[in-house]
Amino acid sequence: MHCSQSDPLVSFRPEQRILVTGASSGIGAAIARRLNALGATVIASGRDLERLEAMRLSCHDPERTLLEARDLTREMEELPAWVRGLALKYGKFHGLVCSAGAAFPMPLLLLDFEKSRELFNLNYFAPILLAKGFCDRRNNAGKGASIVFIASLAAMLPQRTQTLYAGSKAALVESAKCISLEYSARGIRVNCISPAEIVTPLLYGFNEALGEEDPEKMIAPRYPLGLGQPEDVSALAAFLLSDGARWITGQNYALDGGMMGCSMTW
Repeated sequence: MHCSQSDPLVSFRPEQRILVTGASSGIGAAIARRLNALGATVIASGRDLERLEAMRLSCHDPERTLLEARDLTREMEELPAWVRGLALKYGKFHGLVCSAGAAFPMPLLLLDFEKSRELFNLNYFAPILLAKGFCDRRNNAGKGASIVFIASLAAMLPQRTQTLYAGSKAALVESAKCISLEYSARGIRVNCISPAEIVTPLLYGFNEALGEEDPEKMIAPRYPLGLGQPEDVSALAAFLLSDGARWITGQNYALDGGMMGCSMTW
């Protein structure tokens, strides 16, 4: 899927390099494709190199999408150094998008500590450690640099079986606000996007675990504008990374197709 480059408010230059994690599928892949189409050079990270390559070939200009396969939950203490190595390899970064994440239902009485730690490692600690590496002045382009964390509406809207998932995303949102204050003097902006249920493999995996055979049919009535698509998230992410959002930091944007703003029962 190719994205249009016609948006006059959002554009990038090839020397503006943006690291996108979770770029092999879903929201991360949509963000990587859009940024590429808008002119940026994308360093796309994911665990599966084959899927990353497929995403790269679907980009508007595959030559400006560079692949770096990595499991973010392994040797996590080295993530800041990994970002440093990428900056030395490709040049300083204009942006960081942390989209890699996991979700699975876990009722409180079935809480498993090791599984809980695995979830927090990917959803919370990995993004924070990547931000640590990005905010090192040696690794970012300075004023105008931007971080976008992909959080979740679960952090704002309680749901059963999501104690751990919602907690990991809520922690990410609040930490992002603190980071935005810490680095605003350097001109680095930090924002979160909290999507509701988006049509991705993650949606199907989560809802099938709850026994819902057709999640789109079951969930869609909750949303006045219908279920969201990865491209809906990528549009906001691209804007927040762009110079058009130069006066926006420390924010968490709920992206929910009107669900929370309408008096609907679900």
